[in-house]
Amino acid sequence: MAATSTTETWDEAWTLTMRAKRKRLTDNISDSYPTIDRFRKSGVMETENGGKQIQEDLMYALDTSQWFDGDDTLNTDATDGVTAAFYNWRYLATPIQINMTEEKESRKQAGAVKLLESKTKRAMTTHFDTSNSALHTAQSGKACIGLPDIASVSSGATIAGINSTTETWWDNERNNATSDTSFKTAAGDSYEGLLRMRGLWNQVSEGNDKPDIIITNFTVGGNYEDIFEGKGFLRISPKDKADLDGSDPAYRGVPVTFDRDCGSGLMYMLQSKYLKFKVQAGLNFAKTPFREPANQLAKVAFIVLGAQLTTNNRRRQGVIYNLA
Repeated sequence: MAATSTTETWDEAWTLTMRAKRKRLTDNISDSYPTIDRFRKSGVMETENGGKQIQEDLMYALDTSQWFDGDDTLNTDATDGVTAAFYNWRYLATPIQINMTEEKESRKQAGAVKLLESKTKRAMTTHFDTSNSALHTAQSGKACIGLPDIASVSSGATIAGINSTTETWWDNERNNATSDTSFKTAAGDSYEGLLRMRGLWNQVSEGNDKPDIIITNFTVGGNYEDIFEGKGFLRISPKDKADLDGSDPAYRGVPVTFDRDCGSGLMYMLQSKYLKFKVQAGLNFAKTPFREPANQLAKVAFIVLGAQLTTNNRRRQGVIYNLA
């Protein structure tokens, strides 16, 4: 019988120890990355079976309805109004490397388990750090789509093969605060920043469809907090004050998430109903088998994620930019 290789031994150790801990480890690490954590809590994270592309069905116009009586002639003309957006999967790999020295120093089972857990935690933390940053970066190269693409500060973006210059219904909402003095500058009985927030809220809302995710950076978020913490003069209703009594400040009952990865002067208002971070089934932080690279005294495996940020309604996503 062939002897068990050391790479197989490490795979077995990972299966026995880390598989049971992976979900708890994933949840604990994701808590440290605000946008991913908010997406997870808002139902934006969604697993999807393979396929070369992700298809999102889009409805950009309604059919024609008619009131009628008796044997009135009804309109049967076909109308356009349904199409589809196609998103490509993107893949992220982070190595778990165990070199010969580490292997020799952790021969006992307890030491090997501790080393493997530490290495896996580091790799998954790197994975989340890279993913969270990508969500706040306009897509480049082989990275996933980011919020600066979905909710762009400029018109004319092409997302999922659809150009919003010609297909204006595919453009997101935006509100430019460049003419404002500062977020906390008085504007009647309110502030310029709050008026911008109210403006974008109304732009992305339609009927009962309203934002349920608000993301900004710590500078803008701190200005928002200042207004409700005694540094401003705004008269505060009991409900508004209650919004800020929890661990996170809120606007109209929606938590305001502060993320250091969010770009300068930006605030996103998003609707999770039309926004998904798709994760490919079988590649949700999956581990490849350990291998021995040529010319290297080490064992290497990879944590792999297949994912993409998608939307089927850009009109319900918006951004305020140039917030001073």
